Amino acid sequence: MLRCVGVFAAWFSLALGGCGANVGPVDSGQVSDAGALEVCDGQTLAGLASAKTISEACKSELQAYLPAPFDDFDGRLVVLGRETHDDGSIRLFVAGVDAVGSPLSNDALATATVAPRAGAVAGDVHVAVGVTPFAKLPEDVLSLEMVNDYSASMSVPDLKVVQHVQDDLLSALPPIYEGEVTLFSSAVRVKQAFTADHASLLAGVECDEAFDRELTALYDGMGNGLQSLTSRARPARVLMVSTDGLENASVAFKKSDILQRVAEDHVFVVMLGALFADFDELRTLAGPNGVYFYTPLYANLREQVSKLVTALSHGAAIDIPADTATQGPLVLDIAGQSVDVEND
Repeated sequence: MLRCVGVFAAWFSLALGGCGANVGPVDSGQVSDAGALEVCDGQTLAGLASAKTISEACKSELQAYLPAPFDDFDGRLVVLGRETHDDGSIRLFVAGVDAVGSPLSNDALATATVAPRAGAVAGDVHVAVGVTPFAKLPEDVLSLEMVNDYSASMSVPDLKVVQHVQDDLLSALPPIYEGEVTLFSSAVRVKQAFTADHASLLAGVECDEAFDRELTALYDGMGNGLQSLTSRARPARVLMVSTDGLENASVAFKKSDILQRVAEDHVFVVMLGALFADFDELRTLAGPNGVYFYTPLYANLREQVSKLVTALSHGAAIDIPADTATQGPLVLDIAGQSVDVEND
């Protein structure tokens, strides 16, 4: 279920001026009255944002009033996890895309170097590092927690798009992962506990029309998923969350709980949002090291997220030797993309 609680000022500000938005019939003189605009057979935007369900026809009409698809993954090199060895050496698990959204190739990854962060250590020497593609790693590297919104505003076609996105990821990744599937609406349920069995995970992400679909306990869904994910021993841990609206039903977790655990346990977060999902909320929940994707309609999400799926499937382990790793904060550079490497 969606709600409108002071979100329209920020949301329509984005729709009118930010992120290459598709403004549609809304103009800057209408921002204060945006919630009163009538769409979908006389229903207002404010009314739709608090509606329990929205028809597919109405969602199509709403597209003209919603921000254009946007994500913050282009030109990014991201760290999915890390492990520090007894000798002080570090192994990072990374993936990335170039400025136009093309995943970094094996050839690009092979150029990886590290250097002291500006001002941290004297000198500017780039040190070559070891690079091992994900496809050549052992089968105990990555834990993937998939947390899916099953509130009433998520239509069956929406849920099937999420299924296809996760099918794509599970099928594209080399066999280095285990996964878990958690569904949430007002309540939270683990549909498939952590397993490395591919067939079981594909069954776990399959659209479940029997799940009781009511409100949006987003924080409870994420909090339960994070508790399970951070109990896993694998060095790379990824939380993928899909939602189409705003938090309105959690009782066990607050946003601050989510942000604290993500930061303390170095979880890589992927937020997938659509319809009335708020940009700022997606960005905040993803954290400074995660990524988020927004599209007005879930129908367009699979294509948009395909670059992330491909990038993750072509990731690599980066081995930084102890004599370099112990010098202080570093910068990892791969084909012009860079990311900070913090000390433990």
